[in-house]
Amino acid sequence: MDSNLNFKTQFKEYLEEIRPDLSIQSRRLYANQLNKIMMNNNLNEFNVMKFISRMVNKAKRDKTLKFILLDGSNQSKNQRLSAIRSVLEANKESLEQKKYNNLMKLLSSIGDELRNQISSKAGTNIKTEDEENNMKVTWNELGEFAASYKPEITNINGMRNYLMLNLMLNNYLEKNELKIYVLLRVVEYASLYVWRNKRLPPADKKNYLYLHRNQLYIQTSKTVGGIRRIGNTTINQKSFATYPLNVKVKEFALTYIKKMKIKNGEPLFYNDTQTNQIDISYYSKVLKELLSKFGDNMNSTMLRKIYENRIIDVKLNANDKHELSKQTDHSLGIAETFYKKI
Repeated sequence: MDSNLNFKTQFKEYLEEIRPDLSIQSRRLYANQLNKIMMNNNLNEFNVMKFISRMVNKAKRDKTLKFILLDGSNQSKNQRLSAIRSVLEANKESLEQKKYNNLMKLLSSIGDELRNQISSKAGTNIKTEDEENNMKVTWNELGEFAASYKPEITNINGMRNYLMLNLMLNNYLEKNELKIYVLLRVVEYASLYVWRNKRLPPADKKNYLYLHRNQLYIQTSKTVGGIRRIGNTTINQKSFATYPLNVKVKEFALTYIKKMKIKNGEPLFYNDTQTNQIDISYYSKVLKELLSKFGDNMNSTMLRKIYENRIIDVKLNANDKHELSKQTDHSLGIAETFYKKI
């Protein structure tokens, strides 16, 4: 195992100890970001206190902050700051009070600015160049492409890719002649486990493909599981949410599970060598490659935007639009604010 992967694992275990209130997904994201920061600092061993000392030392801290603010989206930058703050808060007693307070104040001010930029950008309702190009694609075109992707039954990775596509693009139920699609976030799909028993899945903060009830049983997401912090407010989120699983998608999932010999309680998606559960970046990479014919930056976020625009543009009453939007884990108001762009 290389050191890069090892740091991720150790950070996840460390975060589980110091921040048990975080969802599995948040710990995963934070561990990934902390790992990047540690590697950027050329630290070749997992040493939290050495990591913290770099943040307290102004010269070394500036290098870290430069890395945080130059690489990635504002959301990723904000994740890095939140991850660092979690580590610092857990080790508050080992730091000089004045240095700790000044450092936390600095990180908070940077975080506030990033959040303002995110909110400002989201509220402009102006399409980016990528959105202008990619959102010419219709939801129906994407669904037809997913359905037509025919892997060889002997090609495990092809079967996995087909299931990934159709779980995202053709997972719907029909209600009053209305197709209600389920479109969750990549992390929820990447972290799915198989559950074939009749009884409910265990309350273990994992996400399951609940085959007996034709459901996606989600216990860890942005809006489910653990505590969510919004500013200075903490919210206890509901423990799970369920979403329908289309019968045709389920039937193929069963074929894939049988071919892969996946046992009850094991991960649904694996990497190309079938050795490890797929992670978010791997899932996103595969998805982007599969959808490359529709544009260079056709990713899960763009898919959600295309679907939300479909919800807003179709001639339906408010109740039907709300029902459609609910299956993306967004309110219609959020959809209209962030995705309906001129």
